[in-house]
Amino acid sequence: MFNDKSKKVVLSSSKLDSMPITTVLGPDIVFTGDIKGDSIIRIDGRVDGNVLLKQGVVLGEKAHVKGDVNSDHIVIYGAITGNISCKELTIRKSGVVNGDIQTETIEIEMGGKYNGRLTMTEAIAQVTLEKPKN
Repeated sequence: MFNDKSKKVVLSSSKLDSMPITTVLGPDIVFTGDIKGDSIIRIDGRVDGNVLLKQGVVLGEKAHVKGDVNSDHIVIYGAITGNISCKELTIRKSGVVNGDIQTETIEIEMGGKYNGRLTMTEAIAQVTLEKPKN
């Protein structure tokens, strides 16, 4: 009964998990300046500048971004010092965010660190107050 090893733990997944990563900055790369585009990037090195990619951003465990990150989907295993704006954010257990977050959905794994202000954009848009009818 308690020894059933056939059960699997299902972790939630990001939409990025099923999408191809088209650009990778390796762990030995230090990039200074803004990165802009429409595709998905994986950053394993250091970026001193803003990252603005339409589809997605994955920050590897050794990655560090000093600047704002804006994308539809963001997964953070590394560190960011700057503000985040996205539709879907996942901070993994090794992830560290120091900055404000604006997102529709967020997941923070046990051990993930976040210091800043959080604004849930979709939740705010859905709340409506009606005046009572007299």
